[in-house]
Amino acid sequence: MPITPFHFGPGAALKGVLGPYMSFTVFAFANVLIDAEPIALFFLTGDPAHPYLHTLLGATLVMVLSVWPGRRICEWAIGRWNAWLSPAQARWLAVEPRIALAPAALGAALGAYSHILIDSIMHVDVRPLAPLRSANDWQGLVSIETLQALCVAAGLAGIALLALVNFWRARTRRR
Repeated sequence: MPITPFHFGPGAALKGVLGPYMSFTVFAFANVLIDAEPIALFFLTGDPAHPYLHTLLGATLVMVLSVWPGRRICEWAIGRWNAWLSPAQARWLAVEPRIALAPAALGAALGAYSHILIDSIMHVDVRPLAPLRSANDWQGLVSIETLQALCVAAGLAGIALLALVNFWRARTRRR
């Protein structure tokens, strides 16, 4: 994806389905960490290439970094987010700041590996199985427009599902 937030759409859908078993914050952290590579290369070389972190091996390294120390960074960020909310906003938008290890690991794995899958479809220079194999059989599997539309649709579906779950929880708490 040309912009990391497109990757957050599938993450929202996964969070909607998996709920407390997956950390969306760690999912997003892993995606941002992977896209730091082409951004840095763009500023250093003028070419936003995807040579290392956009491989399964690189994604595995990112996954480990996203669980530790990324989990602690995400907990700090959630704490800051919660502090900015008014009491009325906090009823709907506050998030538990502690991220358990299992949801962090699942969020990191899903974030890192879905990122590689999505970018393998979109970018011609991504080699997901490097250094073992230089071919990319997924590139162009669907058009870029279709891929982006699927990511946005997944995000909208995930947000709707999360809102529905939050509404249901709030309603059952009032009883």
